[in-house]
Parts: sequence; structure tokens; C-alpha cells
Amino acid sequence: MTKQIRLLILLGLAIIVCLIMILLAVNSFSSSPWQEWQTKYFQAQIAELQGKMSTIQGEEQKRNLAQEIKEWQEKKPTVQEIRLSNGRIERCTTCHLGIEEISVSHPSDSVGCTACHGGNPLSLDEKTAHEGMYGGGHPGQLESARLSCGGNSEVGQCHSGNREEADNQADLLATALMASKGGELSMTRYMYGLDIPPKVLLKPGETAADIQAPFNHRPEEGKFQQNCLAVCHLTGGELPGQEVKANGCESCHVLSNPQHTYEGKDVTIPRSKPGYGISHRLTVQIPYTQCNQCHNQGEYKVDTMDFVPRHDLDRVKASPPPDQESLETRWQNVYSPGLVFTKCEVNLDCVDCHTREETMGDGEMYYSEWKALKIQCRDCHGSTVSKPIEWKVTEKSDTAWVEARINPVFPPLKIGDVILKTAKGEELEYVRQEDGKWFSYRKTNGEKFYIPQVIGSQCQQDPDKQSSDDCHKCHDVSKDKPSSGGE
Repeated sequence: MTKQIRLLILLGLAIIVCLIMILLAVNSFSSSPWQEWQTKYFQAQIAELQGKMSTIQGEEQKRNLAQEIKEWQEKKPTVQEIRLSNGRIERCTTCHLGIEEISVSHPSDSVGCTACHGGNPLSLDEKTAHEGMYGGGHPGQLESARLSCGGNSEVGQCHSGNREEADNQADLLATALMASKGGELSMTRYMYGLDIPPKVLLKPGETAADIQAPFNHRPEEGKFQQNCLAVCHLTGGELPGQEVKANGCESCHVLSNPQHTYEGKDVTIPRSKPGYGISHRLTVQIPYTQCNQCHNQGEYKVDTMDFVPRHDLDRVKASPPPDQESLETRWQNVYSPGLVFTKCEVNLDCVDCHTREETMGDGEMYYSEWKALKIQCRDCHGSTVSKPIEWKVTEKSDTAWVEARINPVFPPLKIGDVILKTAKGEELEYVRQEDGKWFSYRKTNGEKFYIPQVIGSQCQQDPDKQSSDDCHKCHDVSKDKPSSGGE
């Protein structure tokens, strides 16, 4: 065999091998999982539109709907690319075709997906695409928050590393009682005589659940760790009666249903698997029902270290969402039976009173909820001898403008408007002075409430006794029938 023939044979074999590799690649591409996900998404859209067909009356509307269905039926899977403002390309929506826009403040065409989630934005393979994801798909987890919510080289500084400390929520949250459980640790130890006076045993970023011997090896220590310290806190505590854990920032800012299942349009997320928000959206419009997934689920018995669920928990979990409930069901569901509350505490949502620094931390490690408290009844209602503290908005750098940008129901704000400041100096941007009167706007829906003032009323309260317990003595509506309106 001549040298020339051998070369021709080798060349032919090389061509055959290349063809086989191309065919294998084409076959692999044509049957890729991402194509299957897109096909499922198309089918879901077709099914939804076909379900609407029976409700359409006009012939023209029916023809338009039929045309839309036909267009979805003719769609073919294609690789989806998002070109960000910095020139980077992401292909995440090739599989997550129906994923919701996360928020107005985080537009996908400029922020993208991987700036918050991590991972490989160019891969079309699930395993390699998800490698290096922050928090394993939950970027709000506190151990990941400084990389995701805090910001990185791709997007710059977001909620960490800013000049103004109040803008560094990813850092401050590690000091909040909801993250550390320092209050439960110190105050329970105090009740048992282990810490007199109560003292903080934690540093920023530490949690009470990590303490080796939180109860000095007393017999109750195991139950204290399991039933108290290991539940609900934002660093992965288990939610009462749930198969899911709290995920840091997501626990509040990603709304979830009682089952913690997904209800959005991304077909890659299983609808029956717990551990997801209702949709892929961030919000500051946080209703009390979100808070109640940890709070008001029952009570802890300090003497036995047991958690006792409230007797009506199943009914509460089955209650309608906030925008569909009646006043009566709302009053029944906000607080656990036996707790005392006033009319404003139940008509408003938790976030309408509890301030940003209370819930998200202020950089200090506290040993009790009372020490961390930033607001009291008199901050809005005044006392028999003093009025609420006024604060005039005089420049665009005021923190009130931050809320105006992120909440669509934030009441209109202009330079010269008068808002309220607490005695500890924190602004309440949703409390406004209008025509000499004070009003509060609900953060969830913008509903407006008049705030009656103590001065000029018949209130005889001692101005030195201003805790909520003092106000509850006269303004307790929890004992009344909900339908009475608390009057």
C-alpha cells in the first residue's frame, strides 16, 4: 500500500469520526433537557389559553385567542440570551423561560440572574449551570447574602459596603434578633438565674443555635436547643410544622403560601415541592401573614422548654389571603388566642409599626426584644404632655426617598412634607402630617388611617408609663367580637 493511499484512508477515517461527532452533538442538542422545558412551557401556555376560550363571548375575541394559541403551537425551542448592560450574556431563561421578573429594582436586562444567584450563565446543562450558586438556589441565605444581596464585581455595591450604614442591610441583618436568637438565649438564661444581669453571649454573625452549652449542661438543654434555638431564626431555623427552613432575606421579602409551594409560571420548579415562594419576586409590601409563618404559631413553655401549637392553627393556615379576607377573619388570625392587642395593631400589618432597624438590625447585639425596640405607642399618638416628633423632608438624600422608589403604594412625597420620627431618631416615612393631622399609610396596599392623638383626648395615662402593656389596659380589643370593630 502506497503512502498516498494510507494518507487517503486516514483522512477518510478522520472525516468519518468528525461526522459521527457532529451527528452525536446534533442529536444531543436536539434532545437537550432545555428543549423539553421549553416545550412544557409552550404546552402550559396553550392549556391556559384554551381554558379561557370557554369564557370568551365575542367572535373577534375568540379569533384573536385562537390565533394566539396557534402561535404558541407553532413555536420551536430556541436558545434564549439576555445581553446585560455591561455586555455579558446570560442563558438562564433558556430553561427558566417563564420565570417572573424579580422586582422593578432588579431588572433582568441590567442586573441579570447570576449577579444574585451565582452559577454559570452560559451553560445549557443543569449541573454545570447551577455550579457555584449562592445558597444552593436561595441567595438570600445569610451566609451568602454578602455576595448576592450585598453586591459583587458584576453589579457593584448593593446592600453591603456602602458609606451609609443604613444601606448595608446584608451586614446589619446578622445583628438582628431574628437572625441571632440572642434574645431567647439571654433572657431564658436570665429567667433560670444563669445570666444576672442578662448579657449578650453572641457576636455579629453568630447564632444562639451554635452555642455549645447554652444552658450550662442543665437537663433542659437538649429541649432548649431543639424546641427554641433551632427554629425560625433567619439562619436556617425550621419553621413550625413545616418541612422547610427560613432562608435569611427571603423569609420576609419573598412571599410564600402556607405550604411554601411555587405558583408561578416557571415549569422547571415543581408545584408540589415545599421550599419556594409563591413566585420569583421580591417585595417590601410584607403582609402579616408572612410574619405569622414564624410568629403567633403557638407558645413556648419556658418551664418545660416545649412548643405548644395554637389550637386553631389548621384554620389559620386555610384562611384566605390578605386581599380576600374579611375584618373578622383578619382579627381572628393575626394573634394567637390569649394575646392582647389594640385596634391599630390588628388593622395594620406588622411592618407598619416595627421599624427597619428593629427587624433588620442596627449593628448592635441586643439581649432582649425590649432593648432592640425602636418604637412605642407615643411615637405616633403622643402622650398627655407631648406631641409626636415632626420631621420635615428637605432634600433628596432623605431616607424617605428610598421607600418611594421601592414600594409602588408609597404615598406621594415632595420636598417640605412632614413625616414622623421616633424618639430614638428613626424616620417613619409612611406616617404623614396632613392639614395638621397625622395619618398612617399601610405598606401593603396604601390604605390610609387617621392617628388619634392623646393630647386633647380624655386619656389620663401617666406619661412615664408608655409601654404597649400600659396602653393595652384601656385599648384592649382582643376580648371583643371581631365584628364589633373593637369599638
